[in-house]
Amino acid sequence: MAPRLDHLVTMIEADVHLADSFRRAMRRVASTVNVISICVDGQPMGITATAVSSISLDPASLLVCINRAAAVHAPMGDMSHFRVNVLHRDQVEIARMFADRTQHALRFLSGWEVDAAGPPRLLEAQSTILCRRIDSHSFGTHSIFIGLVEEAESRDEVNPLVYLDGRYGRADV
Repeated sequence: MAPRLDHLVTMIEADVHLADSFRRAMRRVASTVNVISICVDGQPMGITATAVSSISLDPASLLVCINRAAAVHAPMGDMSHFRVNVLHRDQVEIARMFADRTQHALRFLSGWEVDAAGPPRLLEAQSTILCRRIDSHSFGTHSIFIGLVEEAESRDEVNPLVYLDGRYGRADV
């Protein structure tokens, strides 16, 4: 019995090492910071997310990954639409607010176009992309939500907020 226990301990240690190594590696990948917004029974909801990616231009589509422990996760699966609000480099406080569960009541007080019929739009965002949710897949701690793009708007100035090594910054292009 002891050899099996030693093998199990070795596997657990390897998993912890792999998780730490992967986390460290991913901290070196710069990601654009976004707020994913939805409207649930007339109430706006949102979350800061960096796991957003285009899938295809034809049809125009993208995916967002949301932790299953997040408050927006369950309602997201029932939504017909979601919006990706790509943050501008001057919107660090918005990113922090939407990442902090204690600031839920303050999130949509100013700077947003809120319509009970659809996902909120950040007025001064770098870009906003409205998507019709067409599919979702659970994997590990997250779910992948796939949306077909129905509307996309962008600022002329290209200066998105990025997240790298646990800090917010800017992309110097």
